[in-house]
Amino acid sequence: MNGPIDRPEALRTNAWDGAKALTQQLPPVSKWELKPQAFRAAQWLAPPELDEREWRNPAVGWGIVLPDNDTMGAVEKARGEDLPAPLRSLLLERPGSPILRFRADLGVGHLRRHYEDGCVQDLSAQGLTPGIGKGRVPRYLLIYASPVQIPWAVQYALNMSCCVGRLDLEGDELANYVEALVHGFDEVDARAPLVWSVDHGAPDITWLMARAIGRKLFHSYALDNDLQRRMWLGGADATSARLTLAIDEHRPALIVTTCHGLTGPLNDPDGLRATLGSLVDVDHMPLTSKALGLNAAAGAIWYAHACCSAGSDAETRYAGLLPVGGDVATMLTGVAAAAGATIAPLPRALLGRKRPIRAFVGHVEPTFDWTLRDPQNGQVVTHALVTCLWNEIYRSGIRTPIGLTLSRIYREAGSFLGGWRTAIENVNKAVPHARDWALYCQLVAMDRQALVILGDPTVALPPFVGA
Repeated sequence: MNGPIDRPEALRTNAWDGAKALTQQLPPVSKWELKPQAFRAAQWLAPPELDEREWRNPAVGWGIVLPDNDTMGAVEKARGEDLPAPLRSLLLERPGSPILRFRADLGVGHLRRHYEDGCVQDLSAQGLTPGIGKGRVPRYLLIYASPVQIPWAVQYALNMSCCVGRLDLEGDELANYVEALVHGFDEVDARAPLVWSVDHGAPDITWLMARAIGRKLFHSYALDNDLQRRMWLGGADATSARLTLAIDEHRPALIVTTCHGLTGPLNDPDGLRATLGSLVDVDHMPLTSKALGLNAAAGAIWYAHACCSAGSDAETRYAGLLPVGGDVATMLTGVAAAAGATIAPLPRALLGRKRPIRAFVGHVEPTFDWTLRDPQNGQVVTHALVTCLWNEIYRSGIRTPIGLTLSRIYREAGSFLGGWRTAIENVNKAVPHARDWALYCQLVAMDRQALVILGDPTVALPPFVGA
């Protein structure tokens, strides 16, 4: 990490403003790479023989994270008396599961736990032995809050040590999801992974994503004799209509999409919020939450590699990276101002329907083309993602919960953050090219951390039919 690297003249994003893909010149020097933007990785102290897929094991555990409520007493907080009825029923179905509370004054890596005996503990989610016992934090955590109430940064930080999902549903939508979580989702075919990759040609980032993610995954599936009904939609077939038709015909348990995410119009906040992160097809038509045919996605896990496919934040973590006034900088600050901290409409609709999907995995920030390649040899650096969405998610025996499936991604973020710290030391020693390495490592770490799970982190693909 001491040699020269290929620092690009411009950064390309997987964001589409309604008229064009967004690209901006990268300044030769900035202060952004010198300030910590990502979060440290933590190591759980679980015994090595513990199977962390077994989330019902008290030594692994599952729990709910809520905003703290100062109007209630410790006992009421421990019992979750401020939870809506569907989540109280979920707690009954998962006895012993604790409720933890987020407080801004504790920071993003700590949670408060109340007990029915009146005891209160402020627990670090990093480096503890997992479980549901006193003084422990479960390995699997479901945040029940909007990103306004519990910021995305909390989810980013907790992902470094826990398996975290988020729900921001109310009323019938929440009841629909919990009903499926407890009694079973729609039947889907685990043998039929569907990969839909838009490709607008080089140098557009979709060309790179289609090869570095879409085709690599599909070629991996082709090596697996169990995945006989796999399907690839690329080129002219990467349309919204073909996607929904394929979902309806094949009922895939896993849907993987790579494309631009819609981030405009910035001058129409209501319009932006209504279509934020919509998947943009090969004809530049967005797949919105109201698209016909999406009911057939019920029961699937959907991975969407697109800008803002999961939502947006009130302040982008890339602020200061690019000069003000450029296309990408304007998009980043414009989306934050117009949409704020929110969940995108597509995953919200898919999770809250009468027949919901299992989980939606997407990004809160854009992906930059530079973060998908090694800056010295140009090779793609998506091995961890491909491993997660093939080897891990299809592991034999007990299916791997989606939260644990993606833990390799967050470990990779921690590895790049370690590289950033080394680069910063080299910057202080005036080592040549150290600033370029610091920028690259921190961009990759943030890209991986901005990947989030919407839905319960314990959901997993169903077993193969007849298995």
